[in-house]
Amino acid sequence: MNSLTVNNLDFSTLANPNLPLGVFNEAFEGGQPRPHWTTLIAELSKFSPEELTRRTLQAKQRLDENGVIFNVFGGAGGQRPWNLDLLPLLLSREQWGWMQLALEQRGKLMQRILQDVYGPQTLLQCGLLPPGVIYPQRRYQRECTDLHGSGVDSLMLFGTELARSPNGDWYVMADRTDAPIGLGFVLENRITTARLMPQVVHRLGLERLAPFFIHLKNALLRMCPAQKEHPRVVMLSSGPQSRFYFEDVYLARYLGFTLVEGGDLAVRDDCVFLKTLSGLKLVDVILSRCADSAIDPLEQGAAANNGVPGLMQAVRAGNVRLANTPGSGLLEAPVFMAFLPQLCQHLLNQDLMLPSIPTWWCGDPVSLAMVWSRFDELVIKPAFQSSGQEEFVVCQMTAEERSVLRMQIEDHPERYVAQERIERSAAPCWRDNQLQSGHVALRTFCVAAEKGGYHLLPGGLVRLAATPEPMELSVLGGVSSKDLWIQADGPPAMVTLLDDEAAPVQLKRSDALFPSRVADNLYWMGQSLERADFLARLMRATIERMTSESDEDVPELAGLLRALLDQGQLEPAFLVDDFSKTLPTIEQYLSRVIFDPTEHNGLGNAVAELRRLGSTVRDWISVEMWNTTRHAVDHFFAASSEVDDLSEALSAIDRLILELASISGLIQDGMIRGPSWRFLDVGRRIDRGRNIATLLLSAIESKQISQRSMLKALLEVLDCRMTYRSRYLENVQQNGVLDLAITDETNPHSIVFQASVLEDHIEALPQNRHPLRSREKRILMKIVHEVRMVSTDDLEQTPPSELTELLKRVDANLKLLADNLMRKYLVLAVPPRQIIES
Repeated sequence: MNSLTVNNLDFSTLANPNLPLGVFNEAFEGGQPRPHWTTLIAELSKFSPEELTRRTLQAKQRLDENGVIFNVFGGAGGQRPWNLDLLPLLLSREQWGWMQLALEQRGKLMQRILQDVYGPQTLLQCGLLPPGVIYPQRRYQRECTDLHGSGVDSLMLFGTELARSPNGDWYVMADRTDAPIGLGFVLENRITTARLMPQVVHRLGLERLAPFFIHLKNALLRMCPAQKEHPRVVMLSSGPQSRFYFEDVYLARYLGFTLVEGGDLAVRDDCVFLKTLSGLKLVDVILSRCADSAIDPLEQGAAANNGVPGLMQAVRAGNVRLANTPGSGLLEAPVFMAFLPQLCQHLLNQDLMLPSIPTWWCGDPVSLAMVWSRFDELVIKPAFQSSGQEEFVVCQMTAEERSVLRMQIEDHPERYVAQERIERSAAPCWRDNQLQSGHVALRTFCVAAEKGGYHLLPGGLVRLAATPEPMELSVLGGVSSKDLWIQADGPPAMVTLLDDEAAPVQLKRSDALFPSRVADNLYWMGQSLERADFLARLMRATIERMTSESDEDVPELAGLLRALLDQGQLEPAFLVDDFSKTLPTIEQYLSRVIFDPTEHNGLGNAVAELRRLGSTVRDWISVEMWNTTRHAVDHFFAASSEVDDLSEALSAIDRLILELASISGLIQDGMIRGPSWRFLDVGRRIDRGRNIATLLLSAIESKQISQRSMLKALLEVLDCRMTYRSRYLENVQQNGVLDLAITDETNPHSIVFQASVLEDHIEALPQNRHPLRSREKRILMKIVHEVRMVSTDDLEQTPPSELTELLKRVDANLKLLADNLMRKYLVLAVPPRQIIES
């Protein structure tokens, strides 16, 4: 056994033929490495435990930086990081060749079943499938009848959950025929593992994953109904509330398809269109990442509230193709596993090569009698739910729980299936800084080939559990994941999804083929960024004066509190004539609301919105910008648990301002001057202009605009202190501050600067060219003109009544501009249409 140990990493404990007991050992047999594992173990044995721990930490850091997470419960909360074990699972080339044939047969079989169930239904007529297996299912969709014709690849893509029994045989634990999850995680696992263990990957000569994704991309392009040279393919996501939105973004970028949500698509005349800034663009193929029972609220009801009204009719009309074809999710129900062997004989005239885990449908009296005879040994599942949801491991239940379950089965036996328990195989893993055995669940993926059959991904998603007990049949199951390696027959083919390096690219610039929903989210993200920065600076200036230990008076505090009131951060009752008596109450109130994400228009709300909106546009911003945004939000809310009073909140606000400045820098210096940057900056400029106007109005209406202390506070909040000091030293006067904040066209924090930048943005947006200026242009021209007409007397006037009216008009016109932009670009309005004939 010493031959297995080079340096410090010792595999000998895992080679013991008695460990782990009762399960198949993937790496060892009879105390010796299996032949295909010999080279891998020799390479891994060169690592010391310290080195492998260091690389594991690097992997964790890389996955975190790339934002590889999934939402445990959906939505923005409950996010869980992705855990990767760097020690791969290795399967032999011969075994993988057999797996290719077996899964190809399974794919053909499932395709034939779908074509029959949604077509002639001969399987029902001849009794091979009982009606009670089909019609009670929610996932059986009558509206999908005749969508699965003989020329249709119903299953363009499918996944299979596999486990190996103690005797080494593979069993299918579940089929994923709706919208299989996991390809993005497979890619990330491979990239991360290869970068941190390059010498091992090179030494073993692994099959590359890229050819599979080329097959996937080509399969989608072939689906185009009109056989166009350049069909438009989009990837339909449920949005950031989806558990696996990270993967949606990742795959869309990798495959080069536009990621859309239901609101991005519209059906007109039985055709599907993408809503863009330049109007509606025809969509030919949709790769759906949504449940096929939730894609069209018009036919499927409220369960499809995030779908596309009319999509099913467009598919039915043959004007758009959907992968997978709607209704394919039917086969995810475990009840079908009980019938696959005889269906394979009937439809393909072959024995089923890759068996399902032994399954009995309790709706069959003979099977039910067998279930009762072995009840305590089995796993009970709802017959019509996708595997991976509710299940009952009978031997782990109390006597009372078993009794309740028996009664439920007796009342409705057709609703349940029983399955054997599988003790999953074991493979080496690195957990808790030491070598251990982990128990393996494997998810494979197949894509339709051009001339029939399927291509099997030469890799897969491996999930690990600490015990061989039943594992949740989903990507969420287990404690970590690992990469699956298949060695190539010869030198691995150098294949990539990128275009031919020898061919020059077709030059292009950003254009208006840009989803209006993305523009909308970027616009509001820009507003949230500016809102958070403005409120943080206003809060900091106020809190510093409220918590100052100096004996000097702070008359400007009344003006700052008035500004907080006008921004909706304080209740009017706080600002009584002698507000000093209410200061302790104000301090307690602000300590609570600063970090409260539910406080409307508050700082916490703006920061939370920044993260939510950033997650909706992850495929349109850089990884650095997304990570900086995410970290800024996490740091801010993490600090809330450590803050007991306002003075402690200052450090959190200071850090937030710095991190928001980093995001602004990435926007200014890192984003291409295309629609993404433009709409994000439009949101920022409109909000900044309104913030400046309302802040100055608060100072004027609190009758403090001429006080030097208040003027200094305004310069502080507007981030103009150094500019003012370089011009006028410490001679702080009303006219100088108002000039800097309103009329200085060189100051990026002035009103006129915002209006001028907005003019450039509006000019660059797609629009119907007309000899006369658009309403948006006229609004901005009016703002710029009025500001440029401000005189020296207006700036010096006390109180500045002319400026008061100007600031009110600026605020109103910027709001009017925002409303016009929303109607013109961000809400793609269409005339109402009658759904049915009169």
